[in-house]
Amino acid sequence: MAFIIRFAKGVRNHWKKSTFLASAVAYGVSYSNEKYEIKQLMRHYCTEASKYGEVVVGSTQRLQKVLVLLNPAANRKSCEEDFHDYCEPILHLAGFEVEIVKTDSEGHARRYLEELAKLPDAIVVAGGDGTVSEVVSGLKRRGDGAECPIGVLPVGRTNGLATALFRTSDETTTLEDVRAMANAAYAVVAGKKEKIDLMKIEVLPNEIDEKVPEKPVYAVGSLQWGAFRDILTLRDKYWYTGSLRDYTAFLFNAFDGKHTWSCKAKLTYTDPCQGCSKCYKEHQHQQPKKEETKRWWSAFIPRANGTQGVDYSKIVNEQCSIPHELEVDPAELVLETTNANLIGSNAQNSKLCVKIGTQVDSGFSFLNESWSRIWNRKFIDCPTEKLVEARTVYLIPEKLQSNEEDSEAFYSIDSEAYEVRPVRVTVVPKSVEVFTF
Repeated sequence: MAFIIRFAKGVRNHWKKSTFLASAVAYGVSYSNEKYEIKQLMRHYCTEASKYGEVVVGSTQRLQKVLVLLNPAANRKSCEEDFHDYCEPILHLAGFEVEIVKTDSEGHARRYLEELAKLPDAIVVAGGDGTVSEVVSGLKRRGDGAECPIGVLPVGRTNGLATALFRTSDETTTLEDVRAMANAAYAVVAGKKEKIDLMKIEVLPNEIDEKVPEKPVYAVGSLQWGAFRDILTLRDKYWYTGSLRDYTAFLFNAFDGKHTWSCKAKLTYTDPCQGCSKCYKEHQHQQPKKEETKRWWSAFIPRANGTQGVDYSKIVNEQCSIPHELEVDPAELVLETTNANLIGSNAQNSKLCVKIGTQVDSGFSFLNESWSRIWNRKFIDCPTEKLVEARTVYLIPEKLQSNEEDSEAFYSIDSEAYEVRPVRVTVVPKSVEVFTF
């Protein structure tokens, strides 16, 4: 009893030291418990993956080859460490032949896949949404039309598609991050696949552009344009504010007038179509023909129809290609696929969602709204009455006025910057196979 009294008096007399010590002990216990749970979680996934690796392979069979395209610069250069700690062991234990290619520049993954002589059994993307966009663009630009399924690991800064596929909780803890990474790696092992939509973005010719890129860019997430995205890309400049860097970026840039406060443009769009003869013809024209290897017995096998299930070439939809025009002048404009919200849906939900924001009343209102969106992790926002659904969108921006004559405006396509130009954006339904959990 005397010891307890002396201890209580000591705590009272040295309450600052006692508070600090209690906080340190509590943090240490929490940290140790989290590390233990992560270790147990990885042990479970590795045990499950090793069951696939223990299967006996015949002498004439080969191991499945998995090509990992790793972006070492992703997520502030922590991507590589996360991949080696939480994803690579699962792939190796499953018995895959794993080849790792590190990208060293912007567009490296796209060029590598476009020029690769033969595709592997699967491609695993270790990076953010920008790296995923490069990978699908490289695959779609191949002249031979070859395809293979894609695994997406949530090890980048922005992981919209991977989060929709593999995150099972809204909690932003290290344990949940590791669980999502392990889920993504194990999905490649389990082999469950699903087709998702792509967004095809083509630059349109105009009087200013002397040279137009011949090949389109493909995206799985969104095309964003406006001040909110412009300022959010500056957050790493304020690294010294730690976890408050997002808020600091808006505090220091909401009043300077140097960003895209007016997305004045002409929008021409066509309504979404469930599938008809016009869509069928366009889809057939866009897809490169595959050269199939014919065997001697192929002559005795009945030829399959060009379409599976419904024959869209015989369906007539007069409203399919009727254009609608809009003149818009918001502070933010977003075109996105439905992949983030409709994973597991059928092809009838393939469409583009055009979100037209509102104009900025003042710097203070913009700052308050931006902070609220960051707090609620709602990085795309617009009134319901300004939501347009479309299959194809022609976006023709007007020349932007700025305080600096030499300043440039940029789109953010899956978190990668592209110079603002007139573009044609088309949804390509169920165009690429991804591994799902």
